[in-house]
Amino acid sequence: MSKALNIFGLLLNLPGVVLLFLFGMPFRIATASKALTWTMSNVDLQVKKLDDLNSVLSWIGLLAIALGTLLQVWATLERR
Repeated sequence: MSKALNIFGLLLNLPGVVLLFLFGMPFRIATASKALTWTMSNVDLQVKKLDDLNSVLSWIGLLAIALGTLLQVWATLERR
């Protein structure tokens, strides 16, 4: 069981690191420094959609790393 938890933890950590590398940390300033207000032009709406997608994917990456680490810790504690 501990080997499986360790492997699942590693398999979660790898895509988590890749997602964070590609999309950055989730708590960053939005593109064009418009963190608070968005205008309704078509270009700004597309930029907001991309920023929202990047934010969601970066949160998924961060959560995958945290969950993978917890699984590895659990696997290590289970051996004792």
